[in-house]
Amino acid sequence: MDALNKWLNEEKVSIIDIGARAIPGEKPVYENLITSEICKITTVDPDTTTNAILNRVPNTTVTNVTLGTGVESLLHICTLPSCSSLLKPNMHTLSQYSGMEHFYNVTGSERVDAMKMDTVFPLGNFDFLSIDVQGAELEVLRHGKRNLANLLGIHIEVSFVEKYLGQPLFRDVDSFLANNKFSFHCFTGYGTRSPKEIETNDSPINGINQWLWADAFYFHDLTDTAFWREPGRLLKLAAIFHYIYNSYDFAAHCLNSHDKLFGSTYFSEYI
Repeated sequence: MDALNKWLNEEKVSIIDIGARAIPGEKPVYENLITSEICKITTVDPDTTTNAILNRVPNTTVTNVTLGTGVESLLHICTLPSCSSLLKPNMHTLSQYSGMEHFYNVTGSERVDAMKMDTVFPLGNFDFLSIDVQGAELEVLRHGKRNLANLLGIHIEVSFVEKYLGQPLFRDVDSFLANNKFSFHCFTGYGTRSPKEIETNDSPINGINQWLWADAFYFHDLTDTAFWREPGRLLKLAAIFHYIYNSYDFAAHCLNSHDKLFGSTYFSEYI
């Protein structure tokens, strides 16, 4: 919507994408913000092999580091590179589902310096976080409290089964974010599998209703008036709701709240 671009007055939604390794055929969840030219992006991933692809995206800064707890850690490298993790795959759980074990077989390992988010990014001035680091999401957030305190929204992969040993599940992530003033909004995608030796539609990687993982979106509590009095925040969240999630009702709510706080007339123009 051109009006949102105008109201932002050339200010960009600042995105940090942790676990940003480019996957052929997949676009980032914030693709519409890129095409609307209203964002700037910092990608974070230890894998340098897709840097050339990431660098082609306008207003993108590529950072090749591993984020974690601030100590040297062991990275488990899996058959499918995007399944590699600081956590060891839980083969007992994975073996209970069709088409899972092969992708998570560990083919090697390497020592990495898993740096704290707040150490790498001390200013904590991002608006939107997209994070998918194969079970280590909660540890990244726990060691990024300064950044977390300033985020408007978080797009995070969550798991309903323990794919990795010791992996926090959705209930753990949801509780942590609720305790840090974030509200759940929606799931945007999910992965299903059938039980071991059962194939759905002649494919081992299809399932019917058993969710194993999903992508979830959270936003900073809209009743936290002191937080939202910061100029630009409500407009940026409106853009996030509008362009990424098609949540036009919540985009309108943000604009209505902005009008009440700052005396603008955006709500009536939007609807």
